[in-house]
Amino acid sequence: MTRPPVVWRPNPGAQVSFLTCPVFEALLEGNRGGGKTDALLMSFAQNVGRGYGEYWRGALFRLTYPQLADVVAKSRRWFRRIFPEAQFNKSAYEWTWPSGEALLFRYGATEEDYWNYHGHEYPWLGFEELTNWGSLAFYESMHSTCRSSHPDVPRMVRATCNPFGRGHAPVKKRFQLGTGGTPPGVVIREDGQRPRVRIHSDLAENSVLLSAEPEYRNTFAGIRDPNRRRAWLDGDWDIHVGSFLEGVWDAKSCVVQPFNVPSSWKVWKSMDWGFARPYAVYWMAMDHDGVVYIWRELYGAGEGENVGTRESAAAVAEKVKQIERHDARMGYEYWQNLADPSIFSKIGADRSIGQIFRDAGVRWQEAWNGPRSRVNGAQMIINLLTEGKLKVFSTCKHLIRTVPALPPDHLNPEDVDSDAEDHAWDALRYGVMRRRRAPDAPDRQKSDDDDEDRQHDEHGNYSMRV
Repeated sequence: MTRPPVVWRPNPGAQVSFLTCPVFEALLEGNRGGGKTDALLMSFAQNVGRGYGEYWRGALFRLTYPQLADVVAKSRRWFRRIFPEAQFNKSAYEWTWPSGEALLFRYGATEEDYWNYHGHEYPWLGFEELTNWGSLAFYESMHSTCRSSHPDVPRMVRATCNPFGRGHAPVKKRFQLGTGGTPPGVVIREDGQRPRVRIHSDLAENSVLLSAEPEYRNTFAGIRDPNRRRAWLDGDWDIHVGSFLEGVWDAKSCVVQPFNVPSSWKVWKSMDWGFARPYAVYWMAMDHDGVVYIWRELYGAGEGENVGTRESAAAVAEKVKQIERHDARMGYEYWQNLADPSIFSKIGADRSIGQIFRDAGVRWQEAWNGPRSRVNGAQMIINLLTEGKLKVFSTCKHLIRTVPALPPDHLNPEDVDSDAEDHAWDALRYGVMRRRRAPDAPDRQKSDDDDEDRQHDEHGNYSMRV
């Protein structure tokens, strides 16, 4: 087939990068108006007429059938001009070419919808507005259909989206977006997974749109909802819509680049234990102005959502000791090591988890976990963030990933949902409260360091002198 004269050219920048990207899975993300839908369609079209014939097949997905209307309209506008011999079947929602290529417009919402396509071959998969999906289960399942019996046919998964939407958090996690994430254009490689990359698009690159509509950007500047405005105007992935810390967490102000913590600062650490679920250990420091820095992270995340590494307490203790191996020489003296009181319980075992840690050389004390401690701890975190007195090193990636995204509890809006991945939150809560459980608290198990020097606080609880 003779290739037609070019009637569409990619804008320099993100569109060119997206169309020439050699990585298996690529996301084109950014603010509104960057030309992402056009780039998605042309990602498929650029391999039409290259000799692959019927082996070049694609499926472009939206969450629902009605949502396909816009992308279909854009395809008809461009493809009729670029490929006048191509045919669009309105009832089947499919483009076909005389040389055999085909692009199908389809929809799928849940992982169960994957079975409508099980066994199919689509060397090109496209997903428009990926953040519309509340879960990426359907998206990830469909990757198994990105294959071809022709060895030379390219295989690729391509997606577009803006921040915001039900799927904001899972997309942000998968492509490591936002503050502390992977920069655009840097390939993400994880064991057992195909490589993926995200490419950032910006309205400023779309000279055609801005020439036709010079005031287009001001359309979003007037949006009252601050999260939607930041998402659509700035392409900001650090928004957290509907989260417990919405309007409080601001990564631009509370996430900082690492530096050497002075030995004159007070230092301590806290832990939320987990075996089947992740464990979280954080090292904290307070400067002379009362600003608390979260400066180290040890997080036990396994494969899957909210899954732990199933490491023994002794193995985690060895990791803690390895991290702290030079701390004494640096002048750090840990006055407190706070952990969930439940690790001191002996339930059908000769030793508690706390005792296993102690025998391995890491001593913990019981964090304050009495009545209303969860709510009070949440308020302490909120107050510190509001006052600009809680800072997190950018290397604490799991805290940055999980804490600002936690939803409120559906029964108690003053607390986070404890069924979510709240392990970094709990460790943070124990640490910022900096109080030990009262020695006469009900059902209290003896802590490792009950004989340590303590002082009463104003509520009658004991606290270490930090």
